[in-house]
Amino acid sequence: MTWNTQMNDTTPASTVSAAVRKYDRLSLNIAVRVFFGGRFTNGRGHDVGAGGMAIYVPLELAIGTVVNISFQLPYSRMAFGVRAIVRNNNGFRYGVEFVDLTPSEAEEIERITSILKLTS
Repeated sequence: MTWNTQMNDTTPASTVSAAVRKYDRLSLNIAVRVFFGGRFTNGRGHDVGAGGMAIYVPLELAIGTVVNISFQLPYSRMAFGVRAIVRNNNGFRYGVEFVDLTPSEAEEIERITSILKLTS
């Protein structure tokens, strides 16, 4: 697992509605590990898509905060280790946007979400 380390984001932090998302998201309930401030905590991931996901973690994260997230999707052998920016929050639920996914990471997320949509 490798971490994407480059970040070139100049987009202001804002709440993104489902109507303006570039990528479809699929409602899942997966284990995530969030790394922030030299520590990590376990949480849950939901609404996964190639552009980002929703995470539930017992942390106080400000909008615009950069975190690293590790997770594995069902039916995938790929272990993800990605950088993400907190774009919105509601309590301990955070909407995060993935930063600099590799083409293979984005392709694998899209492949898995397509498979799971067919089975749901």
